[in-house]
Amino acid sequence: MGANLDAIRAAIVQAKVVAEEFQTGTAKFYEDNNPTPIVTTTCRVRKPKPSTFDAGNESMWATKREMIIKVPLLGTEAIRKGFIVQVSTPDGDPLISLVNFVVQSAFGSQFTAERAVVVVSEIIQTPRIV
Repeated sequence: MGANLDAIRAAIVQAKVVAEEFQTGTAKFYEDNNPTPIVTTTCRVRKPKPSTFDAGNESMWATKREMIIKVPLLGTEAIRKGFIVQVSTPDGDPLISLVNFVVQSAFGSQFTAERAVVVVSEIIQTPRIV
């Protein structure tokens, strides 16, 4: 019993490390009902986390996810709230790569060359815009 508990604890520690790391990927930003991306750029993305609403709602499966993606500041001035964003990662993580997210905010920093974009989505597989 103790060995199983130790294995579970080790798996949790490893999962936390993976969730904290940024992955490099590609982000495509779309206006609603427009199949042509407004911006296509490289990005850094961290695994999504449950929203605070879902974390406090024990009677419902946690489906809403929020994450921050970081994109290069230059060339991404057009990103606005409400854009649909599709992120692709090399590992093809289905919680990221098979989901349409909606931009909640996009802000830059005077101290960095990155723009942090907050996105949120329901976790359902959605058809990709082709």
